Amino acid sequence: MASAEESTAPARISTASYDTALCILPPRSQCGYVDQLRELYDKAFGRWPAHVNLVYPFVAPEQLPRAQKQIQDYLATHLDQNNPINVELAQAGYFTQKNRCTIFLSEDSARHDNGDVNATLESLRKLVLEAIGQQPPRSTLHLTLGQSEDNTVFAREYLLDKAKLIPRLRFSVGSLAILVRERTSGSDSTDCMRLFATIDICSSDAVPRPDSPNYWIRSLPSNVTALQSEDTRDEIVQQEPSQGVQPGSTYYFDEDEYKWSIYTAEEREKVEAETITVASYNVLIDSEYPPTHDRDSLLVVNILSDPAMADILVLQEMSDDFLSYMLGDSEIQRRYPFVSHGPPEQPDIGPLPSLRNIVVLSRYPFSWKSVPFYRKHKGAIVAQFRGLATSDSSGSEGLVVASVHLTAGLTDGSTATKRAQMKTLISHLEQHYENEPWIIAGDFNIVTSSYTIETACKNKAITEETANTLSSIETSISDAGLFDAWAVARIEGTDQTSIADMGDLYEGEESATFDPQNNRLAAGTTTTSHDRPQRYDRILVRPNNTLHVTRFNQFGQPETINGVQIVASDHYGVRARLKVGHGGTMDSTRDTDSVNQPSVQLKRAIATLAESSDMSSALETHGMIPNEEQTAQRQEAFALLQRIVLDTNNDTETGQSGIPLVIVPVGSYALGVWTSGSDIDCLCIGSISSKTFFKLARQRLVKAGNPQVRILRKVEATTGTMLELSVNGILMDLQYCPAAQVVERWSEFAEIPASDPILNLSMLSLRKLKPYRDLLYLQRTIPSRSIFRQAYRLIKLWAVQRGLYAAKFGYLGGMHITLMLSWVCKSVAHDAGSISVADIVVSFFQHYANFDWANDMVYDAFFHKKKPRYNRSAREPMVILSFHSPNSNFANKSTVPGLQMLIKEFKAADMRLSEPGMTWQKFFSTPSDLASEPRLPSRVVEFLNAYNDFIKIDIQFWGRMLAKGKSLVGWVESRCISIVVDIHKALPGSEVRVWPALFTDDTPNNLTDSNDFQGCYLIGLSKAAEGNLTGGPEDKQEAKRALEKVLDRFLTQLRTDEKNYDSNTSWIDASLVKRRDVKTLQLDEREWGHYVMDMDSDSEDEQELEEELEEADEAKPQRAIPQRPKPTATPLSSSKLRPASDVLNRLRWDPSLDPSDYIIGYEDRFLGAKETGLERWKTEQTDEEFIPQHRILYFKKRGEDGGAEVVWERATRIDKIFGSGLGTGK
Repeated sequence: MASAEESTAPARISTASYDTALCILPPRSQCGYVDQLRELYDKAFGRWPAHVNLVYPFVAPEQLPRAQKQIQDYLATHLDQNNPINVELAQAGYFTQKNRCTIFLSEDSARHDNGDVNATLESLRKLVLEAIGQQPPRSTLHLTLGQSEDNTVFAREYLLDKAKLIPRLRFSVGSLAILVRERTSGSDSTDCMRLFATIDICSSDAVPRPDSPNYWIRSLPSNVTALQSEDTRDEIVQQEPSQGVQPGSTYYFDEDEYKWSIYTAEEREKVEAETITVASYNVLIDSEYPPTHDRDSLLVVNILSDPAMADILVLQEMSDDFLSYMLGDSEIQRRYPFVSHGPPEQPDIGPLPSLRNIVVLSRYPFSWKSVPFYRKHKGAIVAQFRGLATSDSSGSEGLVVASVHLTAGLTDGSTATKRAQMKTLISHLEQHYENEPWIIAGDFNIVTSSYTIETACKNKAITEETANTLSSIETSISDAGLFDAWAVARIEGTDQTSIADMGDLYEGEESATFDPQNNRLAAGTTTTSHDRPQRYDRILVRPNNTLHVTRFNQFGQPETINGVQIVASDHYGVRARLKVGHGGTMDSTRDTDSVNQPSVQLKRAIATLAESSDMSSALETHGMIPNEEQTAQRQEAFALLQRIVLDTNNDTETGQSGIPLVIVPVGSYALGVWTSGSDIDCLCIGSISSKTFFKLARQRLVKAGNPQVRILRKVEATTGTMLELSVNGILMDLQYCPAAQVVERWSEFAEIPASDPILNLSMLSLRKLKPYRDLLYLQRTIPSRSIFRQAYRLIKLWAVQRGLYAAKFGYLGGMHITLMLSWVCKSVAHDAGSISVADIVVSFFQHYANFDWANDMVYDAFFHKKKPRYNRSAREPMVILSFHSPNSNFANKSTVPGLQMLIKEFKAADMRLSEPGMTWQKFFSTPSDLASEPRLPSRVVEFLNAYNDFIKIDIQFWGRMLAKGKSLVGWVESRCISIVVDIHKALPGSEVRVWPALFTDDTPNNLTDSNDFQGCYLIGLSKAAEGNLTGGPEDKQEAKRALEKVLDRFLTQLRTDEKNYDSNTSWIDASLVKRRDVKTLQLDEREWGHYVMDMDSDSEDEQELEEELEEADEAKPQRAIPQRPKPTATPLSSSKLRPASDVLNRLRWDPSLDPSDYIIGYEDRFLGAKETGLERWKTEQTDEEFIPQHRILYFKKRGEDGGAEVVWERATRIDKIFGSGLGTGK
């Protein structure tokens, strides 16, 4: 009997090999959440399947066939083959190891053996060990989920909480798997467990078994080695791209079941939507464990706020707790019924995979996939909305929205990683969604602050190559056809983000979404030094002829309540509204006429021009970049002028007199494009009259008693009064705009629309206010201020060197370049995305070298939705329009010969910048053949050598005060443009060029020793290249006589002007001279600012000023005294007649009306009733033809038959324009 028992006892086989294992493999279909966590946290993922080890270590590999047979036979006699073993892994636990903890799932410890041998895994393990003659040691059978980063409580509990959220894992065991280790040799030696065989323990076909062998094995991607060197701190997910892209389940809120369920219905074929709104918000996880909940309610409030309301919402840094909290809100369930991840607290839904996750919410159903970036915890969610924003012509199946949260930080490694991540995503989209419109939204973590990048380079925190990598990321975005929604909205003027103080921001910091300076949460989470604002969060759009950005805004900004800042996240949310139009383009918001504005073709600069260091060096060499000392001088000078004019000191903000006044810089200084030779244009806005203000300003400037503050000149022009000042040696122009309501609402003025009644001002006030309003628009809409500034300085340097920077001579001025360049910047950026300074400059010269100046106008087609209504005269060869009304041509002093010279120089510059090997240093350098002349700049020498004949306009002055000589020079200078025009008319085949500088015979030592002055202007004459180069003696004599007539007429006009010319102290002459006669001339370098007119204060003026100020201060609305109306020819209407000023403004500015169709009847003081065209009517009080509006009698509209119909009349109270008074009179 004993011998029989011994013969049936299983033979003992040793279990000491770690190269084999006997385990249970749960069905793959139920391991979704398990493998999701294992992929990120389990070091054995990709080498081991999800499994429960029954015996490990197991038998030696050579013993496997024997062990397999013994176990198979033993279990066949000890287990019921018809009833599978049912397993339920429902309890999360952990093992503590030396440096980390292992988190696992196991059977419930409360479950005990009830006598059924099929009851537990422990029973099964005991039978297996008995089958190979082993005694079962004590153990905890488990399924490993991963290992914590370390053995701290925080790391352990974080992963343990995720394990607890995994739905109960229930499955039946039909077979056991035998795994054997496979080792590979070489540089990338790895090992993995492969399936050797299975042992069936149940005969039922319903029990799942491994469907494919070795499904868990994943190889290392080919580009892992390259990525690994970028930043070794991040671990790499070892998987092939094709294996890594995983489909996800979309959830919808089931109102009947009142829970989130997997959406399985078919997506709609077509969704009719005129607009799509997409929002992105990083909600911030500020602790791993324990999770905080104090901001949850604030986040939900922000998400549900009106500025955040969207059709598609992308959220970053989502946690399990907050996702469950948010999806439990009834308004979220109503507004966003579809979501990429369900609430983890729901029993049948598992946890989010990472600490910081991406979640997509939508009002439309969608399908989505996860695209990994080969770094743990980093990837994109790519959602497709079938039927939404489709296009039959392109074959699009529906909008694609990719959500990202790229690697943070500014290091060489993290920057290279971001580039690789964007490349991976764009490649995936191009491969799988070629015909669809795309949106990529999220937290890109791309540092945008130029200050941060430059400082990091200086401190060697990053290399120059890394700085170039940041630029290359932007280029790759542009090359993929993606547009930044913020940039597009900014260019088109539909960006609704708040305008910060421009002076406090560097390039790339405007509209920042991460602002440590103004957000306490951002201050605590910033990963870059210096705490500069960054525009991390973006919405990129590839329109694909279907989408157009119509609006952009931010949400979630901080609020201060009782002195405490309340903010929900360290990031601000961003939202873009897009118009859906089949066949539409990014230009669809512009009118057809406006689109006819010649578009700017992008011309890429050659590689040698793209060197930023060469560009900066060239600008610095020629003094085009102000240094810190010059910047501080201008800041101090403007602050000093501000204190004096506003009558404030360092401790007060409002003037002591109580007069509401505001002073702001405009022009080049405000735009940040000034150079060391620029003056500062200042505009003061107030509630008093212009006459009173300038008396007040003069009084305060004189009484300040500061020798560094001087009034140089008071200019009375048709556009109003201006003071020329010198403050701390800085030249300033001070102008004034009377606009009381503007001052009262100054704090909100930047956001006030053009239609606001506050701008119902007089024409003079609107003209004065125009530069500041245009400045605000430029600051809001220029795509990149730093690129614009650098391009501006390059173009200005070119214009100065070529003698073309002088608007008063018919060439270019600062505003000309600003308007021309801003259109190039915006047009190219709008069509091509991010571009470099060099690209902008070469595109500028190419565009304007080929511009049709005779038929086209330069204007901003994004501001003017329709082609501006401007009637150019025959005397305007160039038309350059700005933005706000009143519309005026900034090139109104342009001349035909001046334009010809500009076009010639534009083409020459375009050709030079296209030469192979051209650099900025070479472009701006002195030609070698001109370098031998030390007296004059090379370009002046080139001008003198280019012509054989010159018109020399001589100016001599010997008066008592050279300040009057300064006025004489300025007056003659202003008349030079007229003689240029007359010469061109007399000699149409000649090239006429005036050099915009004063020449003199005096040596530099004699320039300041006396009050005498002698100088001249030179106008070069030559046959045009395309002109008739042949001509007989008679032709030459005829040309000479015509030229002499022009000179005689010019001199007669000047010498008979008694206001500006005094023959007792000055002399003016004009003559034709040869090149040899001007060889000894040199430039006049006299500092004319030193010569100041005598402007002593007048006591009578002061007394008059005090009376005017008292009247302005004490003036109050008086009750009108009733008077008996005078008898009239027609009965009075109870409706008040609109004043003539309202009718005049309506006829002038209503785009549906043509001013040339209307006539104004007025009463002349000497001739009685007279008529004139509305276009000739002058509204400026300083104009010689000004007529007060109370003398207007009627307005008429011209008819087609030559007659005219009265549309407004004061006497009869007819008003067919507004319908006031008696209306039509019927």
